[in-house]
Amino acid sequence: MNLQPNMSSKMNVVLLGLFALLLQLSFSSAGLTPPAGYSEGFTGNLRRGEQKYRCDRGNWVSTGSAGLVYSSNGSPLAKYWSTVDAKKGVPIYFWTIANSAGSHYESGSPNSRLQASPLKTVRVSTSAIPEFLAIVKRRIGGGDAAMVAFVSLTGTKGGLPPRKALCSYTGATAGVPFSGTFRFYTQDLQPPTLPQSLTPRGSFIQAFFLEGKAVYKFVGNRWVYQGMYATIFTVAGGEALGKFGTVTKPDRFSSKVLLKLNDPNGFWTYMQMSARPVRMSLEGCAWQLLRITTSGGWQNPVGAYRNAVIGATIGGTAPKVAARSYGITYGSAMTAVLYLYA
Repeated sequence: MNLQPNMSSKMNVVLLGLFALLLQLSFSSAGLTPPAGYSEGFTGNLRRGEQKYRCDRGNWVSTGSAGLVYSSNGSPLAKYWSTVDAKKGVPIYFWTIANSAGSHYESGSPNSRLQASPLKTVRVSTSAIPEFLAIVKRRIGGGDAAMVAFVSLTGTKGGLPPRKALCSYTGATAGVPFSGTFRFYTQDLQPPTLPQSLTPRGSFIQAFFLEGKAVYKFVGNRWVYQGMYATIFTVAGGEALGKFGTVTKPDRFSSKVLLKLNDPNGFWTYMQMSARPVRMSLEGCAWQLLRITTSGGWQNPVGAYRNAVIGATIGGTAPKVAARSYGITYGSAMTAVLYLYA
């Protein structure tokens, strides 16, 4: 009897192993990287991380986490901690990031602080806490993190709650070591490469961060896009500048998309879709090219705005299941970047 495995069997084992590895890598990165329009600004390795738990009637409940973040050369980069929203039961993440000497000088602050909320979590390993992608909701100070919009935690190890048997009385606490890699994604200063059909004429002037909802209505056995309603920010978690979205009263060119900045500038402009939207990823709604038809208030010194692109979208997609009845509307949370061209 020949007990030596044949080459075909060996190859099958190798291929299965590679497939499993690729599947794990694909699963672990799915949805945890922002779309084109954002770039990885800097990374840090979490050391001396601790997941905190409290025993509550026989179950371990997460109360937060903490740790120190170091750059690849071993120098201190940030202090990290999280808490849990008592009402919503979701984590709130915080980072205090040390500014480089140049950023310290320019911003006048030795560090910058970010507060973020979870956008997506992925359970990659049964022996580690989930990985996540978080969106910045608040920022204090400028410097190296001035344009950071998203933060991911990947490559997690450890951090799971203790055995249930150890939760012997309500109020007991436990700290479990964990580690991982933080990636801080910044909003690009220039638009990403666009499909030809969405590439506007003219020169790019500026970009705004949008956070709001895309609205759909169930009509004729399908969800139909109705419009977008968003707040305009300088960057995620930054200063609110105004409103952007679909309005009921159009301008004289029948344009129903309005951008309106707050005073003192008071700039406003109407626009309308000028090309077929293009779905750039499964994680976000379609990108749009819009033509500006009328505007007023403060005028751009380099010339009037002529076109806009809604890109770098996350969320805002239609439901995947049918509604129970016709006429039902659905608001899908989303973020995007609005690029303006003159």
